Amino acid sequence: MGLIKEFNLQLYSLRELTKNNFPEVLKRIAQIGYTGVEFAGYGNLTASQMRELLEQNGLKSVSTHVSLERLLNNLDEELSYNQQIGTQAIIVPHYPLATVKDVEMLAEQLTSIAKAVRSAGFTFGYHNHAHEFAESENGVTLLDLLMQLTSPQDVVLELDVYWAAFAGVDVLEYMEKQKDRIRLLHIKQIADFESKKCVDLDEGMLDFDRIIRKGLEIGVQHCILEQEEFAVSPYQSIEKGYKHIMNL
Repeated sequence: MGLIKEFNLQLYSLRELTKNNFPEVLKRIAQIGYTGVEFAGYGNLTASQMRELLEQNGLKSVSTHVSLERLLNNLDEELSYNQQIGTQAIIVPHYPLATVKDVEMLAEQLTSIAKAVRSAGFTFGYHNHAHEFAESENGVTLLDLLMQLTSPQDVVLELDVYWAAFAGVDVLEYMEKQKDRIRLLHIKQIADFESKKCVDLDEGMLDFDRIIRKGLEIGVQHCILEQEEFAVSPYQSIEKGYKHIMNL
């Protein structure tokens, strides 16, 4: 028995393929063995069309990345779509944080949005890149400050372990530090700390056995592969990634 029973895929990994044939992509993902997906756009499909595709392929929508702008300006539309396809979490994928003022503004906006998102039945969260690990003017990292200024009930953290490592952060230590906030993990591999290249899961420096064990210990609900670069092809990479994680 492996560490986890189910593994999910961030569809941004296959962004060039979903442009032309979203149904075929979902079919291939399911054939590999993935049981859930995280959306980053819907390929111009209606919610009913997407729900049908998910059901046909035995997939669930564990999460959706939705820009802050979309949530501020089209919140009801996004919530309705994701309710119809059975999404569990709504995640803000990026924000250009650079100062304490930026963090304070984002924290206020996330807290405001969180009420509606949670009332609609979703978990709400934020996904990091590397820049949030920069220290603010008061010596606290921007990401830690964002966590301090928001409630654990309102805003969870989807920790991208690649970007944390990219920023020079010890992933396991950070997972312990933010154990009350991290509920989703982006499983992504870094080749080394010099090139910082994104590589297939079985080829880099991050120990996913230890990372996933730590995730299970602190209450992570979903592990999600995101692949940004491909040595051969997207499908080969995500299949290798699936086998690597499920054989741990």
